[in-house]
Amino acid sequence: MSIKTLGRKTALLFTKLHDRDQLIFDLPTAAELMGVDRPHAVDILHLAAKRGLITPVQRGVYNLVPFELGSTDFHLENRYAIVAASMFGKPYYLSHSSALDLHGLVTQPSFEVYVSTLNRLATRNQGGAIVHFITMREPQFFGYALHDLGNNQKVFASDLERALIDGFTRSKYCGGMVEVAKAVFMGKSRINFEKLVAYARRMNTDATIRRLGFVLETLGLGDKTPLADLQTGLPAGAVKLDQELPLDGAHNSKWGLRLNVSAEEIIKSVSN
Repeated sequence: MSIKTLGRKTALLFTKLHDRDQLIFDLPTAAELMGVDRPHAVDILHLAAKRGLITPVQRGVYNLVPFELGSTDFHLENRYAIVAASMFGKPYYLSHSSALDLHGLVTQPSFEVYVSTLNRLATRNQGGAIVHFITMREPQFFGYALHDLGNNQKVFASDLERALIDGFTRSKYCGGMVEVAKAVFMGKSRINFEKLVAYARRMNTDATIRRLGFVLETLGLGDKTPLADLQTGLPAGAVKLDQELPLDGAHNSKWGLRLNVSAEEIIKSVSN
């Protein structure tokens, strides 16, 4: 087993990271804190990893192994914190089922992470979690803020209303429309419905408004916002209520939806 001894530069790095309450760091940060160039920092970090002092998360990103863990030579922080640290300054926010998880509105645990970003990035395995990146257009990149994970770790995540609107827009990243409906029902006392509707309109996607209106009506939350206003301006046509399910089920002319998930299924899901 590796003995956790620190060289002078490594000790300097660890001291400065602890002073900043920072357990996840990247190569440029390490080089800056140790006062060395990047190739030298790579060598130091390679030795530190071999000694069980740090855990490589991905190329250029590391997780400090706290000394209080004793002989443990592998440690990963909260998966959301790791993903945030690996964005290297790119605009992002945790979204869809990951955001619903942070807001306490999921009923099925998941080790997959969903990140909305302006950059096109490939799905990757990061510290055992599969990270999916959803590319957003800049006009739709809104409705997020810093979320406190505890232990001085903060990440950008969608606010409650944006998390739900992302679900109505792309329910497949939330486990399906039934899971989105359950999230609305569980969070109904915390939701700002005016903001929810404003976000739906700002997305400028008719399908999002159709699904939102139908689910609010089905859950008996139509008094929270005028449903007639939601219907105003909707063009003719129909879209699937749940994107991932086959195109079948009854046609709902009021909202222009093909109900491949029925109102009865949604009501039953929130009653269990």
